[in-house]
Amino acid sequence: MHLSILKVVLIAVASALLALLCVFRNAFDTGEGLSDDGPRAVISEFLGYWIGGFLLICSFLAEGKHLEWTLRIVAVIVAIAGFVFSVHFANTTEVPETPDKEPTGFKSDITDIHL
Repeated sequence: MHLSILKVVLIAVASALLALLCVFRNAFDTGEGLSDDGPRAVISEFLGYWIGGFLLICSFLAEGKHLEWTLRIVAVIVAIAGFVFSVHFANTTEVPETPDKEPTGFKSDITDIHL
């Protein structure tokens, strides 16, 4: 029982390290910082690589060819979906760009200068 839990934890840690390396490699290849695309893009890319890597590593431990190839196909689909979401979330703003119609705090007739 303890060995199976330990195996799952080790696979999760290994796939997380693999995902971090993939995300940093992409940032080094493009020459941009990780924060340029925004936090949602980085998180979705990391999660796609992490879950995809986890399923890929588990596919090598699976018994049976059908389960092995099913896990590999799902791992590729998850990694591609994470990358697609990363592209979708890239350069999106966290705060709406349109400000309020009338800003508050400086609407006093006393401080207006009419030239």
